[in-house]
Amino acid sequence: MSPYAIVLTGFAVVLAGIAVVEALGRAGRAPFRPAEDVFSLALSTRIGRWLVAGAWLWLGFHFLAR
Repeated sequence: MSPYAIVLTGFAVVLAGIAVVEALGRAGRAPFRPAEDVFSLALSTRIGRWLVAGAWLWLGFHFLAR
């Protein structure tokens, strides 16, 4: 298996995990919350806004910039 295929498989596993957690949150399972609730709670404080902006910047720099 090539390194490229391993990285793609890793990303697919992470995305599938995110989708499962989101589905469990929308179904109302106890420890999980939908992403909408998590982001509204994070964006309600100043430090949360800074952390979300920093995470978005990091993701954009590492995955979207060439």
